[in-house]
Amino acid sequence: MESGVYIAVFYLHSRQRIAVGKLGRRVFHEGFYLYVGSAQRNLSVRLERHARKDKPLWWHIDYLSVKAEMLGAVIVPGPREHECKLAKELGGVFKLAVPGFGASDCYCGGHLFYARRLP
Repeated sequence: MESGVYIAVFYLHSRQRIAVGKLGRRVFHEGFYLYVGSAQRNLSVRLERHARKDKPLWWHIDYLSVKAEMLGAVIVPGPREHECKLAKELGGVFKLAVPGFGASDCYCGGHLFYARRLP
């Protein structure tokens, strides 16, 4: 599958203050981070990029992904419009990690969610 919406799951091993582009320096606590994104082509390349540590820092997720361990991803077939719907669903279960994170091109509160432990 080379297109779709995904939830990339990261684990941050210790509390860190991380500069996130224009969002500024933010505190990230030890725990799990779930990032909702989409790729309408080259989905596998996008996920591989999220897992790499050596890369230019371009998207909000890049600033976290170079510090955290990517555990894997859940892929959901569908158009880009489902990205925000999925983020809204996760927001009903998990805490929004950083307002505006990953949502610079939409009207969502953010696309990064935090859990100290996963259910």
